[in-house]
Amino acid sequence: MVSAREKKATLASVAELAGVSKITASRAFSQPNKVHPETLQRILLIAEELGYSINVSARNLRAKNSKTIGIVNPDMANPFFGGLTRLISLEAQKIGYETLVFDSYESQEHEDRIIEKLISYNVDAIILSVISNDHHYHPQYLKRLEKLNIPVVLVDRELAVSYCSGVYIDNFDCGVQAGRWLLEQNTQRVVVISGPENSNVARERVMGLQAALQGKIASLEIRYADFFMDSAWQETHDWLQNNPPPDYFVGCNNQISLGIIKACIEKGIKLTEQVSLFSIDQVSHAEIYGFRFPCISHDLQEIAWQAFNLAMRRLNDSESKSAKVVVRGKILAEHD
Repeated sequence: MVSAREKKATLASVAELAGVSKITASRAFSQPNKVHPETLQRILLIAEELGYSINVSARNLRAKNSKTIGIVNPDMANPFFGGLTRLISLEAQKIGYETLVFDSYESQEHEDRIIEKLISYNVDAIILSVISNDHHYHPQYLKRLEKLNIPVVLVDRELAVSYCSGVYIDNFDCGVQAGRWLLEQNTQRVVVISGPENSNVARERVMGLQAALQGKIASLEIRYADFFMDSAWQETHDWLQNNPPPDYFVGCNNQISLGIIKACIEKGIKLTEQVSLFSIDQVSHAEIYGFRFPCISHDLQEIAWQAFNLAMRRLNDSESKSAKVVVRGKILAEHD
């Protein structure tokens, strides 16, 4: 019917070849039940042969509600963020929402560009884990999102921004629980490999450990690294160069714990025999390699549900105020 297309197909070209108006052609894609069946079939057939596809972002811009939620994470390689994103997407699908997922790669430039893209797609709300662990980080795009009345739910990393709702882990409590568990094991020498010193998450976890352990064990040493495996590996490697293994290493997140494991294996130190590890965050699939470590586990399903629920509440009630939900971790021992 139609020869190979020489240029990009448009709604106008589909309408012309189908012998209908642009309004009728558009309605065939947006409200097909309002188009005569024979006309609808003709429009769709021509559109398929031309290779015409609907411009979803343009349609969303005209719609009051796009039924789309943006999800932005700083590091999708981290099982915490990857698992959380999957669960939020499943919650969204239950009520007919789609999700647009982006990884900012811990880059402010990427984060800024992603937010601009989500605004252009007319998303209904954004669930955001920012790149910075600094409580006072305040990117300029937050003012624009507030002006556009796009609800924002922060996850994991809290900012001093009254406009945003948030779901956060009780990081101080994580440290306290970990410290109390270590005391129950009669631990005397503990080395904590932490995230960066200016990180609110790292600071609160370390403070919780200090509150539980300080003055009650023989030695407690804090080493500041970053929330990445390689940085934690380097810090642990350097410490082991000049010191015997402690009773326990404490990794302040799952990636740090992986770095500790890597450094110990490279040094020929037998984990669970010569040194033990406590992880604040589960180390995914460690049991496959014969390791079972005590840890603080966080209920990702609960965090995902709370984050999506907060987004929907702000979206469905423009008068509702921002809210904060704090989720506690739970100790999982080696035998659990």
